[in-house]
Amino acid sequence: MEIIPDVDIMPKLSSAIEIPYDLRLMLVALEWTTELADLAGSARKESDALRLALDETLTFLINSYPDAEVWEQIRIEFVLLTDGMIKIAVTNAGPPVHLNKIPQYNPQAPSESEIDGLWYFLACKAVDDLSFENRGLDGWRVVIRKRLAVASFEVKMPIKTAEVAADRKTPFITRLATPEDAGELVDLTYDTYRYSYPGEAFYHETKLRDLLTKGEIISLVVESDGVIVGNSSFAIPRQTPRCAYSCSLMIKPAFRQSKAIIYLLKEIDRYIASGTMDVDMCYGATVTTHMGSQKVGARTGFSPLALHLAVCIVVDFRGMKLAATERETLVICVRFTHPPELEAIYLPKRHHAVMAGLVTQVGFNCPLSAEEALPAAEQTQFNVEEDNIEHSAYLMITELGQDWTTRLQKKVFALKAKGMLTIIILIPAWHPVPPGLDMEMGRLNAVFSGLKPVSAKECYIVYSALSGPVDFDRILLLDPLAHALKEHSRQLYAEIVAE
Repeated sequence: MEIIPDVDIMPKLSSAIEIPYDLRLMLVALEWTTELADLAGSARKESDALRLALDETLTFLINSYPDAEVWEQIRIEFVLLTDGMIKIAVTNAGPPVHLNKIPQYNPQAPSESEIDGLWYFLACKAVDDLSFENRGLDGWRVVIRKRLAVASFEVKMPIKTAEVAADRKTPFITRLATPEDAGELVDLTYDTYRYSYPGEAFYHETKLRDLLTKGEIISLVVESDGVIVGNSSFAIPRQTPRCAYSCSLMIKPAFRQSKAIIYLLKEIDRYIASGTMDVDMCYGATVTTHMGSQKVGARTGFSPLALHLAVCIVVDFRGMKLAATERETLVICVRFTHPPELEAIYLPKRHHAVMAGLVTQVGFNCPLSAEEALPAAEQTQFNVEEDNIEHSAYLMITELGQDWTTRLQKKVFALKAKGMLTIIILIPAWHPVPPGLDMEMGRLNAVFSGLKPVSAKECYIVYSALSGPVDFDRILLLDPLAHALKEHSRQLYAEIVAE
């Protein structure tokens, strides 16, 4: 039977349920399928055919797995594609299916056919396609396809997405958010990112109100007729109080084509320049699967200085997490509000050429030095921050000790054992680096990927310790100097992999 491809066709309607391996609960799945088929616009004959195919398939799968555990479920997905095709996918954790062992039923000679093959004959006859897919460790999946003569279902657009901001006669208003704005900011976060925004406080009104009250988060908002339609926030970490983290920009969907973002960007630029936050610098971490966020950063005076390779989970266009093997690389962009005060930046000689233009562009006026020295302190001190959602960790060495190689190896191993796929290692760059730094980092699968200042007097060398492959071709960078850094890291990565 010909398999009908549908991988490039968007769904108009999608739903899923799960039932135990229990014949008594099949009726629930069958009624559910019939209701959805009717909603999709199927004629009675078409919905009956789908029901028959699913009935026979579920009966076969459940009977084939009599020793299923009580917690095991059959997952049934119903999808109506834009071309009128209904696809029902049944995910099965039961024993392997051998199609060549299913008896062939011949309706022309029923007395000579094996009755055990009747179910397969009836199911295939009722629909356009019925196929079994071996998904390896994920078990088996049965896919039933039937194209409707007339698919009448139309997608209902959400009101908030469908509406367009009206033409304005008065300008937008920008201001500092107050603790009383916390509720509106939570709603704005959902409208912009659904549940994929990494700042958990922006989903909890009470927590966000408390942070706004304490000044640990500073939010700039843009209003339309008294309603907050955009926001950009700064968080000041307790570990690095001279450094403000510029959080993601948020604009209500209906206002993304308006001038609201222009008002907000101007206010961001003005507020940073005012020095109100009493910090030495601001930095942001932007995605590299597209360059939109990088353009926004460049417009407000931020310049790239480092890459955090494969540090987080990819997010799709709806703002929801994807179950994908690829990981997102972030570009770290910096804007100083106080002139850097370092007399020199110390890092291995091999990285000077690629970093020279980047450090000058961001505002450093000190030389790069390859001077090396053994650590004077006996013990290494570091801070570790773990992100269990993104499966990444940030390891900042606050003081290099004579035991730094051993301590670092043990800590990186422990973090990877806890499931951390990427570890960003920060090495102090305001005094000479230990001999053989790159070699020791290579033993940890750690790739040099830039510099990260945290104050006017402190700057760190960035290494990305990786557990899996990195697709450098997916890393899109606006700044040509940042692109050169990516290619430099690509070469270093290739050398580590080759070893």
